[in-house]
This record gives sequence, structure tokens and C-alpha cells, in this order.
Amino acid sequence: MPWTDLFKSKKAQAVQADPQVRWFGKLPTYADYYSSKADQDWAVEFNDWILRGYEVYLGHFQAAQQPGTPVDKAARRLPLGCLVLRLPRSGMTVLAAVQDYGGDMQGRPFPLFFYVAVPTAQLPGPASVCVPRVARALRDLANLRDRVIRFLNSPGRFETVFDGREIDLAGFDGEFCDESWLEAARKISTAEWFAEVHTALPGLDLKGWYQRLLDWGHSIAGNESETFEPTFRFPLAMTLPVDAQMATWIRWLEPRMDLKRRLLSLTVSGEAGKGVGWLCVIARETVVEDFQLLTSLGGSLAYVDDATRLKAPAPAAAAQTAEAAALPAAESAASVADPASPPAQDGTPTTEETAPAEDAANGAVPNVYGEPLPLVSLADLAVPPRGALAV
Repeated sequence: MPWTDLFKSKKAQAVQADPQVRWFGKLPTYADYYSSKADQDWAVEFNDWILRGYEVYLGHFQAAQQPGTPVDKAARRLPLGCLVLRLPRSGMTVLAAVQDYGGDMQGRPFPLFFYVAVPTAQLPGPASVCVPRVARALRDLANLRDRVIRFLNSPGRFETVFDGREIDLAGFDGEFCDESWLEAARKISTAEWFAEVHTALPGLDLKGWYQRLLDWGHSIAGNESETFEPTFRFPLAMTLPVDAQMATWIRWLEPRMDLKRRLLSLTVSGEAGKGVGWLCVIARETVVEDFQLLTSLGGSLAYVDDATRLKAPAPAAAAQTAEAAALPAAESAASVADPASPPAQDGTPTTEETAPAEDAANGAVPNVYGEPLPLVSLADLAVPPRGALAV
């Protein structure tokens, strides 16, 4: 039985969204874990994933350190992050925010998580139209950071400060559609966005990287099947609206993969307003090793396909692809040509001859598939390329 079928049981359908904020982790004001009451099976399952996942991360981090050198505690800390995690046993999906203050008062490292949950059956995909609602809940959880900092400055009972809080989960109990992110994406200049993330793309300009991105997209579409279980990593410019970038990357995947049949887990990590962050899309059942996607080790995992590490197509393959893409277009043009209007013989440029110049004037360049590359706003990344890509 496919793992996605685990969420279709009557038990999974019967559970309700749980907006109560729970927490698990460490702060330097206490010698042990801060933990809300684990009174639900899904909360126990999530806490166990955190414990085992952090143990895996810490082991790999320590193994990467130079022998005899002091531990780089700053590098060991997790960046601010959020995640959408599918729990296979309980049929719930956790929405969580992670903050790392260095561990407990004895110096033992461990982050702090705030989280809520919704029934997985209520959140398929998620499709790009669901991302704004998901992002709002994650942002509400992440905003508890301000209250944690006040608590650290004036510590008391953690439960007194955080118990009884809830996150608005309205909209997760039915169909919802929100494309408000498109307006924000249209306001983000692609050139500005690329300038923010270019440190993760050494040796490439925007057009060169976009060329590879389109080639990668065709490869993803060609591999899409019931057994295709990839893990993707996409760059985020943390000085620009992150919600719009998340939705853009999900929309970019939609014509290349059948997201409606999938249950994606997501991780988002990066320092707000600073540098490059990361969106990871896990199109399979999660494992404890996926905890590392929230950390500085996320880009080193062998099973991750990274949008910043795309290889250029081989010249022969690119030529074959261009030829294959040109044939249907030529056949289509021939089938609708008007015999009474033969091609101009007097030197007047045809539509095909003027199109490349017009595309260039509009900030676009042709790629190996004969598609123009729109390079105006971030929303252009979300526009499906011309051709038979949709699944």
C-alpha cells in the first residue's frame, strides 16, 4: 500500500485541526527540555522526530569538524526555520517554527519548536493556491520569537507565558484558493531577486541559470511517475517577501509534477532580512535525516536536487532537444499556412524572423526549447513554458 494511502483511513478523516500551540526544546534559562503536555499521539510522534532528527544532525555536524578544534557553536545553531511535516502514523500534518537559542543552561545544544497540526486529509499538495494560508500560520508561529526574547530577559514559568495560545487555522477545513501571492511576486524584479541569491549561484548570470532551470524542469516532467520521490531545494532571497517566493516555486513545480496526488512536506530556513534562505520540497515520506534540511548541512545531502547546482545540458542533447521542439512547431505552422499567401520574397521580414528581436526588446531570450525567457518579475518563473509540459 502506498504511504500516501495511510492518510485515507476513517481514523485520519475523523481527527480535527488542533490550533493549540505546543512546544518542545531547550532555552538557556532551564537545565532540561521545555515541553508542553504531550496529550496527543501526533504530538508524541512529532517530538520523537525532532529528537531523532537533531541527533542525526549533531552527529554529522561534529563529524565535519576538524579534529582538535573548538566547536563552532554559532555555526552549530539552526537558522530560523519553519516546516510542514507529514506524520504517517497519526495522519496529521504539523506546522512548526524552529528557533535556536543555543540549548539549555548547561550548554547542551538543542533548538526550540512551536507547533500546531491539521489533519493531513485537509491539506493535500499543498498547491500554490494553498501556500498563503499555510505561510500565515507558519508566520504566526515564528512571530512567537519576540515573546521568547522577552521571556529570556525576564524568565518565569514557561507555561504561564505560552500556555493557552492558539493559531488561527480557519480555512484548513475545506477547499481554499488564494492567489494573492501573485501580486507580490509581480512586484519583485527578477534581476533584484537574482542579485540577492547570486552568491549561491557562482559563475552564472541570470539568463545562464534560467536556461539550466528550464532544462531541469523538462527533466522533472520526464521523470514524473508513481515511483518518482524527489527532494528539491530552492533558493530564497530573505530580504524579499518569502511567502511569494514559496508560492512561486510550488507553482513552478505544478505543470511538471502532479501535486494533487502528492503529500509534500516543506522546510523553510534562513535569517529574516539577511542573505540566502532555502525552501525544500520533500515529495515522499519523510525520514529523520530530513531534519538536516533545516540546518546548514541541507545543501550537502546527496539525495537533494538543488536548483542552485544545475548542470548545463550537453551540447548534443541540447541540439537534439531544440530540433525536436522545432519539428512540431514547423508542422503546425505548415498545417495552417494559407496557400494563397506564400512567404515574402522581397526581403520583408517574416513573423518568425522578427519574433526573436521583439522578445529581446521585451527582456527575453530564446532557449533551446524555442521558448522565450521572461525576465521581468519573479511571477514569470511561475508561468508554465510553452510546449507539452503539463502532467
